[in-house]
Amino acid sequence: EINAAREAAEGVRLACRLVDTHPEELTTTAFAQECHDLFDDDETVTIEEIVGEELKEKGYGGIYNVGKGATHPPRLVILTYEPPKNVLTEESEEQSAITLVGKGIVYDTGGLAIKSRTGMCGMKHDMGGAAGVLGGFTAAVRLRTPRKIRLMLCLAENAIGPNSVRNDDIITQYSGKTVEINNSDAEVS
Repeated sequence: EINAAREAAEGVRLACRLVDTHPEELTTTAFAQECHDLFDDDETVTIEEIVGEELKEKGYGGIYNVGKGATHPPRLVILTYEPPKNVLTEESEEQSAITLVGKGIVYDTGGLAIKSRTGMCGMKHDMGGAAGVLGGFTAAVRLRTPRKIRLMLCLAENAIGPNSVRNDDIITQYSGKTVEINNSDAEVS
């Protein structure tokens, strides 16, 4: 129980550190590097990244369009934890994987539907969902949970730039549905 409490606290500390990191430091690239720093030496975790134009090519139109105007490309980071054989139980082997999904808008200007000056402050926190599930995932991996866990981090910066998604653009989501963007500051599903 003490070890579980310690790992949970460390997961919370990780999430707090990420949420408090300044936006010029915590880009989508830096957030992905955090994942690599945490797990590249852990044989139970694999990391896959779909980055920039590849998101568009694979049909991830929502995250691609939100982040295509930023300096650092949008990315989908997928971490998969496979429990070691020595912690598996008959019950855990029969259970399906748990999937955690985190919204990681590392900074949200509102895009071309720019936020007001008072609405802009604190937008570095818009990636708190991704930070929270990364902290939980990290704790579960460190505790060698006997169940497969998949973590999907949707990382982008909703920035203003020459490639920004425009209000009235129509984009195609991963589901194949098309969506007209009426407000680039709105949530993308």
